[in-house]
Amino acid sequence: MKNILFYLFILISIFLSILSVDAQEIPFQKVDISASETIALQMNTLAKAYINSEEKLEGSDLYRINILAGNYDEAIAQIKTLREENGGIGNHPYGICYEVYVKAKQLQEEKEIAFEIAYQKVFLEYLNSCEDNLALTANYAFTTYDNVVQFTNTFNSEYEKLTSSSLNTEQALSLLKNYFRYRVFSETETIVFREVKADQKRKYIFMDTLITSSIDGAEIDITVVRKRENTTPLPAILNFTIYADSVNINDAILPATKGYVGVLATSRGKRRSSNKIHPYVHEHKDVYAVIDWISKQPWNTQEVGMFGGSYNGFTQWASMKNKVHPALKTIVPSVTAAPGIDVPRENNIFFNFPYKWISYVTENKYLFHTSPQRWNDLNTNWYASGVAYNKMDSIDGTPNPLFQEWISHPTYDDYWQGMIPYKEEFAHIDIPVLTTTGYYDDAQRGALYYYREHMKYNPNAEHYVLIGPYDHWGAQSTPTTNLRGYALDEVARIDIKNKLIFEWYDYILKGAEKPAILKDKVNFQVMNTNKWVHRSSFENMSDDTIPFYLNTQKEGEVYTLGNTPQSTKQEHLLQIDLANHSTQNNANYYPWPIAKDSIDLKEGLVFISEAFAEDKIINGAFSGELIVTTNKKDFDYSVLLYELTTEGKYFHLSYHIGRASHTHSMEERTLLTPHQPTSITFNDTRIISKQMKKGSKMVVVITGNKNPNAQINYGTGKDVSTESFADADEPLELKISSESWVNIPVLKESVDFKL
Repeated sequence: MKNILFYLFILISIFLSILSVDAQEIPFQKVDISASETIALQMNTLAKAYINSEEKLEGSDLYRINILAGNYDEAIAQIKTLREENGGIGNHPYGICYEVYVKAKQLQEEKEIAFEIAYQKVFLEYLNSCEDNLALTANYAFTTYDNVVQFTNTFNSEYEKLTSSSLNTEQALSLLKNYFRYRVFSETETIVFREVKADQKRKYIFMDTLITSSIDGAEIDITVVRKRENTTPLPAILNFTIYADSVNINDAILPATKGYVGVLATSRGKRRSSNKIHPYVHEHKDVYAVIDWISKQPWNTQEVGMFGGSYNGFTQWASMKNKVHPALKTIVPSVTAAPGIDVPRENNIFFNFPYKWISYVTENKYLFHTSPQRWNDLNTNWYASGVAYNKMDSIDGTPNPLFQEWISHPTYDDYWQGMIPYKEEFAHIDIPVLTTTGYYDDAQRGALYYYREHMKYNPNAEHYVLIGPYDHWGAQSTPTTNLRGYALDEVARIDIKNKLIFEWYDYILKGAEKPAILKDKVNFQVMNTNKWVHRSSFENMSDDTIPFYLNTQKEGEVYTLGNTPQSTKQEHLLQIDLANHSTQNNANYYPWPIAKDSIDLKEGLVFISEAFAEDKIINGAFSGELIVTTNKKDFDYSVLLYELTTEGKYFHLSYHIGRASHTHSMEERTLLTPHQPTSITFNDTRIISKQMKKGSKMVVVITGNKNPNAQINYGTGKDVSTESFADADEPLELKISSESWVNIPVLKESVDFKL
């Protein structure tokens, strides 16, 4: 009792002193972080103090701080205002989890009841108002991915680090925001999971089983979901995943809401399977075995479709490597990973992010969550140390056999080829396919690799592609209305997962009309036009190209781009000290945000064109040739493409990261001859479709690839994973001829182009 009175005295003293302190400093006295009620009162007092300061609150910060301050009516009004400007999660209204939380707080105060009872009542009212396909995604909209671990650790860590007797407004806002996320979800998540599970049991029949593969005896865990009122055999929709968690059951419930049987299967070694977890290696056998099992069940009509994104897209293609099961009628792979092609590397350059993914999916039977700081520190420490890439797990302190297995296959060899259809194996794939991806999808190259190989070896395949201004998440679900600062055109805001995919299934499996948006084999949304365009192939996306040559004339700090080669051949010199890891190259290539106020004009070679005399539509994948003389046997490079808008923004259009020795083949490495000119060509770049306004300029940035996010190629010609600081020798020199060029594909038709 004495402790509580002491804490109350401190908090009241702080509150009374607010009016007399500098507006930029708020009195603050740390208390025992385990005293949750005292912490809540302290944060309430701090929120009120912040509101009374001179700092302006905007966006979501405004309603968050008002909720903590107990200003519930104002918070609800602010959420509803923002809702008009933003989309939601899986079609749930923007901010609905916070609105329900606030209404529960109001009900708690009004009825003087426990918060759990109040929240249960308000949440169930909302849940019962949802259609079945919306109710099943409540877990996404109302919970965290890791049982609030990250939010809890972030708040606790920030709180414990506080040392002064006051906070400036920046510190106060950061602390309040982190406490808000921790408080809301720690109070509600358990209730949400419980009530969603109860709701699902009322509506659906769940059957869990562990099957033994008829191919090699592996154990595979399967969950089947049917609506209780569906008693006759139905087509089944399968999602085969390595991501075993409590939420992905939704991918089996969703088909059940649409008049199908939903089936969720997890990779061998996951859930109850006793086998070893070995990502990518066995799916070509295991998925086929699951399809075979489904086709023999009394609730199935011997018709199976598949869907899923990323790894779950890969599993669909893997199932058809040797042959297509007779019961498999269609697949809908989204944002699809292609092992050896775009993951865990791109153009034979290994990236670091798959290293942490290995731990995420193989550490246990479900998913392993650890502090993001572990991976940030690993990248930073590896980069600073200068040791070889194959020592990454030594720095991490945990052996990583799968990582070592991957990097021991630096070319696209039998190891990678054995995971998915390879060359002529695409020819026997004769079922309809719908691929979805996005201009800003990390797996765009993988998704379109399957498409191109499929059409190459089976030109008559019924394979459709939908691509738009989406990222890795949006192109496999419901896109947000604003992507990294870019506001999507209205026509691009389509519900891919809940609507388009099941319109496709109804077309293939139930004889319904083909989805209206699929007017041709390749369907793409032209950014900034509010229009979709439909073509028979990616080659027909554009009807012209604009060549840009890398001139040596400078305007200020940058070089110029010309539509013809300059009269006198000259060379650009790009030097990169590979031994100097106090600097980085190509560290900011990733399009986040999509439009930037500035780019580093001194990193690499920067080229800018003259202003466009009229509107232009860039449409397709850019290509180019760099004529280079280097002092090394190999090097990694990047080419970035921006639009410099009339507003002075650098709008990220596309990029390419490549390894010179694999210019002509992923399967064979051809080292360069130092000091001899060589041609580096590239054409398999990321596709984009966007209208660029009159007055805009094209920007091309060429640089090397030296940063904490990927392998560093020191140019000796040895296996890059074994190279280190000791191999750096003299700085990398790239002498790039002014005859080098970049081709930009364009659609010449006006904005009234044929739909």
